[in-house]
Amino acid sequence: MYKILFKIAVIILLPFCIQLWANSKNEKRLVQDIAIEYTDTNMFITDENIRRTIFKDPQAPHSLGFLRINEIEEALDNNNMIEKAEVFYTIDGILSAKIKQRDPIARVYEDKEAYYMDSKGKKMPLSSVFSARVPLVRGHSSKYWDTTFLLMTFIKEDKWLRENITEVQVLPNGEYSFLMRVPHFKVFFGKFENEHLKIANLKAFYKQLEKTDALDNYSSVSLKYKNQVICKQ
Repeated sequence: MYKILFKIAVIILLPFCIQLWANSKNEKRLVQDIAIEYTDTNMFITDENIRRTIFKDPQAPHSLGFLRINEIEEALDNNNMIEKAEVFYTIDGILSAKIKQRDPIARVYEDKEAYYMDSKGKKMPLSSVFSARVPLVRGHSSKYWDTTFLLMTFIKEDKWLRENITEVQVLPNGEYSFLMRVPHFKVFFGKFENEHLKIANLKAFYKQLEKTDALDNYSSVSLKYKNQVICKQ
């Protein structure tokens, strides 16, 4: 009977004792390094900034057993340049942080203020270490923020537009105009409506004039009116 009780006690207590021993050993194990992985190539934030977000003093010894992973992830997620962070550590003492940065789709200038519009339609501060190659947006963007976001998303998703539009102007009445990279002329887009038809007309206009090297002969083109492309020399 006693032997049976002893075996049962060993079966119950042994895993608990092993866990206590493992936790005690883990608490003494120090972070050997911080490995940072980015999911994109843009660098709006530096490794040093991330390390100092994780630990106020990255050079000081830090025990793996006392790390609060959820709190570290929350601190990183609160960084204005980061969309999502995943943090974990390995048995050999490497603390890993996988960083997904926010994705700007436009650089907005309004009322002497400058910031990005990101892919979620939110304001994003400019980075001191990297400048994104995205179209400029000037004018009344705050007043027409939602439709401006739809327009800038539409531009980003079209390779030809993304490569050729350098600036978007938001007019007081909610209409839009573009400045093109080559040649330097203005496109009057009008309201954000019938966008696929308007852009198809613009591309056809470009293609036709490129054949005759006549693009430089025009200063503006209007797409405001349905099924019409009105050019001005």
